[in-house]
Amino acid sequence: FCPVHRRTEMLLRVFVVALSLLYLCDDPGLEELEDVTTINMQDGKELRRDGAQPHHKMAPVIQEAIAAGEWGDLWCLWNTFSILSMIHIVRKYLGRAFQHQIPPVLATHPACEVALPDSKTLQQFHSRCIRGLSVKRIWEIAFLEGFVNDLLEVMRSVCDRSGGVAIEGFQMDNVRNIIVPFTPLEPYRFQCFLLKDQLDMQVCGQIKLVETLSRSCCHCQSSHAEEVLCLLHWDAKRSDVCGSLSTKDSLLSKSQVTKWFQSTIKQAWEIISHRYQFEVNIGYVDTPGALRVRFRSGKVVNFTMNPVVKFNTDTYFFRSHTTSCSDTIWTLSLEGYEERFFKQMTRYLPVNSCFNQTLEIALFLHRRQTLLTGGSELKDSHFKMALMHLLLIRDPSQWEPSHLEHRLRDLLDFLDKSLEKKTLHHVLVGNPLIRKVAEVPAEFVQADSVNLFHPLMIHDCLHRNAVKHFQEILRNARMLVDDYVHLCSGPVAQ
Repeated sequence: FCPVHRRTEMLLRVFVVALSLLYLCDDPGLEELEDVTTINMQDGKELRRDGAQPHHKMAPVIQEAIAAGEWGDLWCLWNTFSILSMIHIVRKYLGRAFQHQIPPVLATHPACEVALPDSKTLQQFHSRCIRGLSVKRIWEIAFLEGFVNDLLEVMRSVCDRSGGVAIEGFQMDNVRNIIVPFTPLEPYRFQCFLLKDQLDMQVCGQIKLVETLSRSCCHCQSSHAEEVLCLLHWDAKRSDVCGSLSTKDSLLSKSQVTKWFQSTIKQAWEIISHRYQFEVNIGYVDTPGALRVRFRSGKVVNFTMNPVVKFNTDTYFFRSHTTSCSDTIWTLSLEGYEERFFKQMTRYLPVNSCFNQTLEIALFLHRRQTLLTGGSELKDSHFKMALMHLLLIRDPSQWEPSHLEHRLRDLLDFLDKSLEKKTLHHVLVGNPLIRKVAEVPAEFVQADSVNLFHPLMIHDCLHRNAVKHFQEILRNARMLVDDYVHLCSGPVAQ
């Protein structure tokens, strides 16, 4: 038993002994029986002294004592039952109390002490197992580019018939995450504005559907224009589709956009499904545009198509799946400025610096661990943000290729300490010093700093899962690298 359980057992034993002594002292039956026995013995002596025969009939006092003794036995049984019941209740209560008060102890492994391969082995691992594109990966990229292009072309035709919304060209955020911007048709447009009081998100805002002045000034929009036929605004009813995506306050709704986007994908696939010899399953649970392509051979390709609204040329609003905020609050992606930050930093770093290898190896370990034990609140963006902090802290000369092992350890150690503090600030938001390194709009620099680990501060279960996931990464890092280096023995990862 642990010390807490030992103390609990000792307290219970003291409690039982104290109650036993208390009830023994308070039991009147024993004392009265002793008094009656003493009186009876004295009476017997007096009778023998006087020569009289002893009276065999019980005295009334003795009968009352025996009756009291019988009730005393019942009283003792009742006391015993009460004590046992009270012990059970107290023990159950204490068990629950200690269960809630004492959190589970996680066996942590500091990142600075984790065994990692040397820089040469890590470089070999990166070139063979991460950077090298396999034949399968090249085929997936080519397939997705062609299939998504065909699917979006038909989706545009569906939107043209229903009207109200236009789908723009797609871009691949990564191989399996495809960004699909959409915009309302004239005379409507999206007006985006940022929010400053949402602590549990990166940067967020709301999108309002507004009508341009050109249409509102037309005579067909007046109250007496019921019989007016306007050749400019003849498609007024078609704009209802765009209006259905917003709330009563004209704010764009994530749930309504999800339904519209999923319905459009389904209609488009029904039109072109006869062209392909595979099945497409469309996800309808919490993730708009989650697609699974299943070939007859059994091969499966998973990818997502995410509807987004452009904020400017470098950023866009998207639907976040990790927050339970309002239906009209959208998350702003700053990946465009983050990529620009990395390009700016390469001007100050040595040739063939190891910062990109450091990030990609850490992401590889994180994603492999996710496949093994499931996901957590720890995301790819957190590793990228930790690296951005290190690039601002470390001297440029410390990013030589030969320092790959040390920089990878620094990245893991930085993230380990950030998890411990539950604090990881966004480099580009609320940081005036960032403008010396990269071009960031003033509205982001002047905003309040954003803690990307804020959900971990308010939800202990999320923090425990994230710490457990990260500790598994540290524990399995050396083994994963060694195994993949052995498997990827050829010049290109297969």
